[in-house]
Amino acid sequence: MSHRNEYFCIQIAKMKRSLLLNILFLLIGFNGYAQDSGISYKPTHKIYSSNGKEVGYFKMLESLKSADIILFGELHNSSIIHWLQLQTTLDLLKDTAVSLKMGAEMYSTNQQNDIDEYLSGITNDKGFEKNTKQWNNYKTDYKPLMKLAKEKGISFIACNSPKELSTIVFRKGIDSLNLIKDDSILPLIAPLPLKVDYNAPGYKELMETDFGSSHKMDTKLLVEAQALKDATMAHSILNNIILDGIFLHFNGDFHSKDRGGIVHWLNYYSAKKLDISTISSVESSSLDFNKEWKKQGDFIIVILDKGLKSY
Repeated sequence: MSHRNEYFCIQIAKMKRSLLLNILFLLIGFNGYAQDSGISYKPTHKIYSSNGKEVGYFKMLESLKSADIILFGELHNSSIIHWLQLQTTLDLLKDTAVSLKMGAEMYSTNQQNDIDEYLSGITNDKGFEKNTKQWNNYKTDYKPLMKLAKEKGISFIACNSPKELSTIVFRKGIDSLNLIKDDSILPLIAPLPLKVDYNAPGYKELMETDFGSSHKMDTKLLVEAQALKDATMAHSILNNIILDGIFLHFNGDFHSKDRGGIVHWLNYYSAKKLDISTISSVESSSLDFNKEWKKQGDFIIVILDKGLKSY
């Protein structure tokens, strides 16, 4: 095949992929519109309130605008959930009365300088992706959010604890962090000593089911490692909260569902009552609401378990 023909084949393949993605996004967007307008459709997802009542996307959006903090709990590989995250961010930005700051579990506090350099234009896409350890699905799922932050001049905060420190806790326990004397490391995590409440939502479930043992892990150490992540994310959010604005945080659903995890630590650290809105994401064989999901989030997004995945 000549270079010319090879070039055209590549371009055609790109056009096909772009067309398929556009069709997907149109279907998802139409799904949200249809929920609010009563049009018949085959949905890709449904959104429910905490009591199990189906609500439209725009009703959820209006409610979110009054929050101090939004915790968008995701299923890491769901293309529909990631598209909804991007759409929610875009629609919040359309309201000129809304000031927004973004943050995510996917970046550790020691990566903040890399993010700031990218957002300020010191490094380009290639340099940022090379210098900063990214999740495998960065280009499809998180890059659109990062590029949006850059285009709109929005701060993007690396909120999670460094992986190396979470690994130490998983192996040796939370008290092992108290031995750290390096002043350059301590600012990267939540204040020590860290008192873990094993009865907090999420942690209690892991302890009662002894989740770790079925995965050849120590459940107590697993909970402590999760607590370090949650506490650090909460502390990072509070350090960057906007006065009369919204901090929009993206995290795995476990870290905020049932108002545990990050929510637990936000309430622990905050001296004042915060308006925290949580979005929970679940997969199911149908889009009907399951009573077990009640109060799992202020809003629960249900997607089909056979939905499009990014990996």
